[in-house]
Amino acid sequence: MKDEKTITEINKVIAEVESALEPGCEIGARDKATIKTLLKTANVDKKTKFFSCKRENSAKVINYFVREKGIAQSRFSMNAQPNIFILY
Repeated sequence: MKDEKTITEINKVIAEVESALEPGCEIGARDKATIKTLLKTANVDKKTKFFSCKRENSAKVINYFVREKGIAQSRFSMNAQPNIFILY
């Protein structure tokens, strides 16, 4: 029962992210305040879009996009984070 709920939650996040993907984008997981600071510090001039995700599911979602869809993983990404982000 718990596994079914987790799979449903992961699939919901994957569907939300897939609808917002654009060519050449990067994906990762991080909290909003930290990623905004990191991007500003590194002078990365890309737009960011966030998606809420349970911490324990963030790595699974990122792995799906990196392995199955061939999306580049952001260098700012970390495991067990509350948000999935895409840079475009």
